[in-house]
Amino acid sequence: MSKEIDELKSIAGDYKIWALKSRKRFIDLRFQQDLEIREIYIRLTNNISKQLKKEGLSPFNKKRLEQMYLVLSQSEWILKKKLINNFKKYSEANIEAATGYSKAILINGIEKTGVKKIEKPIIEKMYFRTNEKAVEAIWNRTKEGLYLSDNIWSKAEKYRNTMTTIIQGAVAEGQDCVKTARMLDQYVLKGKKTLVDDYPNMIKRIGNRVPSDISYESLRLARTKMTAAYGEGTLISASVNPAAKGIKYILSNTHPKPDMCDAICGVDDYGLGSGVYPVENAPSYPFHPNCLCTVITVTEKPKDFVQRLKRWQANPMSEPSLESWYQNVYKKYIT
Repeated sequence: MSKEIDELKSIAGDYKIWALKSRKRFIDLRFQQDLEIREIYIRLTNNISKQLKKEGLSPFNKKRLEQMYLVLSQSEWILKKKLINNFKKYSEANIEAATGYSKAILINGIEKTGVKKIEKPIIEKMYFRTNEKAVEAIWNRTKEGLYLSDNIWSKAEKYRNTMTTIIQGAVAEGQDCVKTARMLDQYVLKGKKTLVDDYPNMIKRIGNRVPSDISYESLRLARTKMTAAYGEGTLISASVNPAAKGIKYILSNTHPKPDMCDAICGVDDYGLGSGVYPVENAPSYPFHPNCLCTVITVTEKPKDFVQRLKRWQANPMSEPSLESWYQNVYKKYIT
């Protein structure tokens, strides 16, 4: 990780404090979301087990199973709703963390220059709208014909099916309701492997139909999509920042062996440096599920940006690219 951080600081240069703050926020959000998703699964399963415990030590029979099907169906719906809300909250937070870096750079340059034609409230508005577009892009993006919401719904459906399989196994084993409830709680907290000693016959029968960790697929989806949200925020904010020169991808040190990340992060196809791409040619990110490669906007040095702004302020036609940005990007938000 230290090598990645050193490279991040090197690319950011004088902006390294903002770059590190943005990256830390991304990592903190990932940790917080992991905890929240696991807690959603734990609480939902606890509610199911409470329903079972009401029957005490009585055998968990087919009649009781029929009654539990409604509880499981309701649990699936609740899980869908909670995961959707969770993903919305964290996609917005990750995008804001990413765009904050670009916004800080632009505002810093404007304040140092004292440009009167460019106002901070307009810049704030521009990035607010940019964030909205990035959020919309994440939720409208499809993979193999499925939207993010479709993938979330499939995780909730799998949860219901898994709980159903385990409970049906309990009926076949003739377990009492309390023991079944404890089994469900143990499973969601510690995973399938912890059930082998206590429920060997059942696990042998249903093992292939039950995931080792019921929340893992949702966690994997969250990590991938929130990384995508951070990447989308980085990309779209760079597209409205006149100081942006490209997008840089930094290889994660966690790769056990070479993969597509090495190829993407290690080439210089545009003469901008290793792993650097023009904003309009940046590859889709993340490069694979659970990808931990770092993405950052490459910008011109603060001193150079300030000097360019000053020249533009004195004579707009002396800096055509800045004048184009002012006319075609900035002015869109003056309403």
